[in-house]
Amino acid sequence: MAQGFVYILVSPHSDYIKIGGTEVTLSDRIRDINANESYAAHGRWQISDFLHVTDWQLVEGSLHRHFEDRQIRDVPGTRELFGVPPHEAREAPRKTDAALRVNNETTASAFHNVDLKLYLNQLFQLSGLFAHLDIQGSWTLSILPSTSTGGRWFTLNIGPHEVAFSTRKSTDQKFSHCLILDRLILDYPEAIIWAGQRDGVVEKATYASAEHAVGISFREDFASAEKFLKLPGVRRPIVAYWSDGLADLRERNVKSTYARFHSYDAVADLLEYSRATAKAAVP
Repeated sequence: MAQGFVYILVSPHSDYIKIGGTEVTLSDRIRDINANESYAAHGRWQISDFLHVTDWQLVEGSLHRHFEDRQIRDVPGTRELFGVPPHEAREAPRKTDAALRVNNETTASAFHNVDLKLYLNQLFQLSGLFAHLDIQGSWTLSILPSTSTGGRWFTLNIGPHEVAFSTRKSTDQKFSHCLILDRLILDYPEAIIWAGQRDGVVEKATYASAEHAVGISFREDFASAEKFLKLPGVRRPIVAYWSDGLADLRERNVKSTYARFHSYDAVADLLEYSRATAKAAVP
């Protein structure tokens, strides 16, 4: 029994999907697939869905058997192509027993606070992190991490830099939220005033390599913190700082020092939640 991943890959250049499993990181596996001559001819492959599981061979085998009648067998050099619509394929791994999902108990415990899930989903949508699933480990999301100060509900890192975290130390329902973003936020007084009215401050980011970044913090519950993300001018500074960092990590192909703390399960849960809410919003 080996811990690893099951995944569903799609490509705009293929009518098929790839369903596979691996015990290496998703980023390493996808890089190998896109470099493989047989699969590359149908790529570039991207993640449609994934799960982090305690026994990837067991779960992968179950998925292959489930779609066996639609496996593509006439593409030379390939073994894991299937003629299944991506939306249908994604339903199968999501039925995996929760006991087989790595750290699922921690995810469930954290996301029992539904407003936390809403906040993170909005943050992922706003920043475009869902488009960077293939370089998880370069950016990391830690859920309920152990910290020296305690009370941390999540920490989001891009490379070595914390770019978002939320902490609760008091007994009330308010959390201390912090976001690191481009100094462009200073051009939008409505966001600055909003944070200031909630015990917030704006200060220069302490990272030596983040000369154009500032940190903005405030105290609110997660439902109200989500409102900050929707204020005029907030999206642009987040994207400006975060996307630049993500592009640099992708180019250099480096892992974060916090990769071992990354919660793939929480990201997979957010991905499913994002798709469900988007589907529900369609008239």
